[in-house]
Amino acid sequence: MNFGFRQQDLSRFSDHVLTQVSPDDFNFSADNNDGVKRVFLSLTANSVNRKNSLRLGDNTESEFIYIILFGNDDEIVQNIDTEIVIGNNSKLSFYVCCAGTSASTVNHKISFKIGSDTTVMFSNAAIAGKSVATNLTVDFLGKNSAFESPAILMPWQDESFKFESVINHNVPRCTSQQTVRTVVDGNGVSDFYGLIKVAQDSQKSETEQVNNNILLSADAHAFSKPQLEIYADDVKCSHGSTTGMLDKEALFYMRSRGISETTAQNLLIEAFIQEIVDKVAPADYKAYLEELIALKLNLRSK
Repeated sequence: MNFGFRQQDLSRFSDHVLTQVSPDDFNFSADNNDGVKRVFLSLTANSVNRKNSLRLGDNTESEFIYIILFGNDDEIVQNIDTEIVIGNNSKLSFYVCCAGTSASTVNHKISFKIGSDTTVMFSNAAIAGKSVATNLTVDFLGKNSAFESPAILMPWQDESFKFESVINHNVPRCTSQQTVRTVVDGNGVSDFYGLIKVAQDSQKSETEQVNNNILLSADAHAFSKPQLEIYADDVKCSHGSTTGMLDKEALFYMRSRGISETTAQNLLIEAFIQEIVDKVAPADYKAYLEELIALKLNLRSK
């Protein structure tokens, strides 16, 4: 079983405008236009460099899904640069999903510039691919805004997934919350680097950053480095990281009731990442993501 465009049904996104962005980059802007919903497909059969731009004005409410796919099993590289600018009093949900083939490489640099009184959800899911690297930069430019970043990384055999993020609290009274759940199997490698910077004048900032990792084999590796740089004194900031194996007592309990070892492990993995999946609001994309995760888990029994 392999991932890629040929195995995936994208007709389910009936509530969104489906946009084929290959071979072109996407360049989208909206001013005072509520309820924009679009799915962008980054589909290619050749190595490409993409430059994407998303600019939303004041008082906008939008939902975008960006799916990175590959048309064949060749060694293909996608270098993607996505710049997102959001105005004041707006709301944006931006979901990114990569489910490439075993030879595919994705390097995605994504930046957010956020105005005042604005809420942004950025969900990142790296499900399959030889190498998937996401570099996230967030800049708060206006007060009273919020940024939430739930993420799933699932590197299996011969896969390497990296997620680097820098969140800059440049102004007062903004909040950021980042939760990264990683499951590593075989000789897979995950690498999370997260830095939250709170500037001197950014009082009343609130931040939380958590990275939880599960290793399913002795050869699996998870690297984690959450960090805080705080130059203001009236803030609430926390960060943490955990790495471990699946709960042996829970596995024993399920095995004693006739559940196979692989099925029991998969149920615990699904429970571990369900909190991130539940952050997904659009029902069509949530169902799509759950199917990709199920396909990934099924590979463990092959």
